[in-house]
Amino acid sequence: MGLLYEYEGKQIFRKYGIPLPDSQVVESVEEAVKAAEEIGVPVVVKAQVSSGKRGKRGLIKIAKDLEEVKAVASEILSKESDGKPIKRLLIEQTVNIDRELYMSIMIDGARLQLLAMISSEGGVEIEELAKEKPEAITKLFLPMDTTGQPFEFLGAVKAQGFTGKTMVKLANIFSLLLKIMRAEDLSLVEINPLVITKEGNVVALDSKVITDNNSLYRHKNDWGKFPSLVEQYTEEELEAKQNGIAYVELDGKIGTIACGAGLAMTTTDLIQYYGGKPKNFLDVGGGATPEKVEAALKIISQDPEVEGILVNVFGGITRCDLVAQGIVSAIEKYDIKMPMVVRFMGTNQEEGVKLLSEKGIEATTEMEPAIKKIVELVYKK
Repeated sequence: MGLLYEYEGKQIFRKYGIPLPDSQVVESVEEAVKAAEEIGVPVVVKAQVSSGKRGKRGLIKIAKDLEEVKAVASEILSKESDGKPIKRLLIEQTVNIDRELYMSIMIDGARLQLLAMISSEGGVEIEELAKEKPEAITKLFLPMDTTGQPFEFLGAVKAQGFTGKTMVKLANIFSLLLKIMRAEDLSLVEINPLVITKEGNVVALDSKVITDNNSLYRHKNDWGKFPSLVEQYTEEELEAKQNGIAYVELDGKIGTIACGAGLAMTTTDLIQYYGGKPKNFLDVGGGATPEKVEAALKIISQDPEVEGILVNVFGGITRCDLVAQGIVSAIEKYDIKMPMVVRFMGTNQEEGVKLLSEKGIEATTEMEPAIKKIVELVYKK
């Protein structure tokens, strides 16, 4: 799944007619001042990052004049979020807020239904509201094949105390969110806050949109325009993704490679069981080629926090001898000197063990002894 930046989510909202304030995305202080001039002060200056609670972290501020826009933009752009520099700001028109709401639609995997939620107490973290005041949230479960017409949402909206034209407007927003979710292959669409202005208008002041990356093949041209779907990854994670490798960074010292997600999870668990800590989860998949194994070892070996490598292969459609070829090639190409232990079991395991042994690389057919060995080499030097 991929969490879009606020402005990216709003680009999708705008395409389907959800009311939004006037706004511009900028990447410098000068651009921020120019945008504020065009929109008209006061404006809201918002950092475009993937994590929440921006207001509490000083990443959303109101600027009353151009000098304040300059100061606020400079301050926010000098900060980091999630260990990464903030690159973009959304300069947005202010509105006269009368009431703040929460509205969302998501896929409920447990029920295999759609879950629509609305609360008249928006502007706060929904998790906190659900915990402290669950009665403030109205939930509506809908079949996956629902038509999503506005009338289907009237009951949920009315349960939050809305009537008349406002009730109809909110039900229509709900219907649009469902239309967006289906057309754009999303797993969640959320507006928090969705506000009712003093003039009686309904406006989305924020967006939270999560893509279903299983549908990437249908949206390569569209989603490729969203920087968030690239910038959410570390350099290593992005390189792994580009090579078709499942990779997640952890915080240990032992780099791991496995063939199959189940074996990769078992490997990380056993490393911890025997007193070590894995530096990553990495699955090269079934039928891994020498090139994919070489790419995986490049990613792991160039991580300065990795002090040892464990390769764990249970070969069915994966040939152990081909994995061994990739290991040897990577060691020679990237001059890998750190300790490495390899476990082969399955198709052509003898050939794989023999090839590695001839190169002085420790290889075995037993999993637990291999894991104990790498933990010992890394943590008991």
